Amino acid sequence: MRLDIRYIAWLCIAVALISGCKLQDENAEWNPPTDSPPWIFDAPFYYRPTNESQPVESIGKGIDVYYSRTNHFFVKHPGGCQLTGAPRVAVWFSIDAGKNWETAGNFGVEQTHFMFLAEQDARHWVRFVGPGQEVTAKGPVPLPHRVYVVDTQAPDIAIAIRPSPWDDEEKKVPHIYKAGDEISVGWAVRDANLKPGSIKLESCIGKVPFQLSWGRFRGSLPPTGRKVVTIPVDATYEGAIRFRIEAEDKAGNVSAVMSPNLHVMKSDKADARPAGARPAGDFTADAPKKPKRPGWPDAGSLFRAGDKIKLEWTPEIAKDFKNIKLEATSNDKLTWTTLAKDVKHGTTAIWTVPDWSSRFCRVRLVSVGATGELTLLAQSGIFRVAKIYDDTKVGPKKLKTD
Repeated sequence: MRLDIRYIAWLCIAVALISGCKLQDENAEWNPPTDSPPWIFDAPFYYRPTNESQPVESIGKGIDVYYSRTNHFFVKHPGGCQLTGAPRVAVWFSIDAGKNWETAGNFGVEQTHFMFLAEQDARHWVRFVGPGQEVTAKGPVPLPHRVYVVDTQAPDIAIAIRPSPWDDEEKKVPHIYKAGDEISVGWAVRDANLKPGSIKLESCIGKVPFQLSWGRFRGSLPPTGRKVVTIPVDATYEGAIRFRIEAEDKAGNVSAVMSPNLHVMKSDKADARPAGARPAGDFTADAPKKPKRPGWPDAGSLFRAGDKIKLEWTPEIAKDFKNIKLEATSNDKLTWTTLAKDVKHGTTAIWTVPDWSSRFCRVRLVSVGATGELTLLAQSGIFRVAKIYDDTKVGPKKLKTD
């Protein structure tokens, strides 16, 4: 009987210990960034940005405001670098204008940039706590040392044309415009961090918006408004015109919305296009009027990824060079990709539009010398490449039948 009692007592103690361990392991209130010691953030190497971010604006007394279009950003050490042996600087943040503060972590030894991962789009007030930093701030709410705005959403744009491009509610019967008709182009742009002066109105003559030049109307537009445009005579030769509104926010997110295709009554003399005819808008400074260059992208044009383009133009100076190649960039001349080799003056070269989706594309012709030096022969203005995605098919695959 005594043996049974001892056995039951030891069994109860074991159960209690096991239960206690489970409760301790499941403690959901533990916050690693807050409770971990500062030295836990030390690492053998750290990440740093390729290009140092610059403040977009300042508020208050010299408080810099940065913008990021991704959910992570780099916070530069206020002293340049975390010194060895010095107390580590902590990064605190608030997303409710300083009412509540949390710690994101500490700078590790010799770390120059702290990588901050944001959980949502918001204005992140950031304060540095540590040696050499302000201990308290004047006022009812501690002010930030910096502000980092995370904005991953592009501006929302709506465009409307009056008279309507359709004569019926089902949008099956197109309205036919004539040269000289006045139409009203209305727009509305919404974004909490809209970049001032970024809203532009553009026009394009032609039924398909790809591989066509867009003309830009001079001046920037307000967030909401309406503009009266006259259908140009040049639209009668193509039989269509289209309008586009473009906007950008301070984080660098860009949106562009096109109007439906506006059908224009064609001219009886389709081949009698007057010299110098241009779209309804005005080309920007980087897209001056130039002679026709088949296969060479015009500034402001739009290309579709994967299309085959026949280049039938090279500058006159190209006849004096050998080993010429055609290159393209999607990041405005930071890096280049070869599209065609052995391009010769007076012959045709076929190049494929790269599988990109970018609004900062250019092409160039360069000659490669015997020692590898490059000679620039021609370079295009900025144009766009749009990537076309296949439609998503929902449901099971069709059964194969014999």
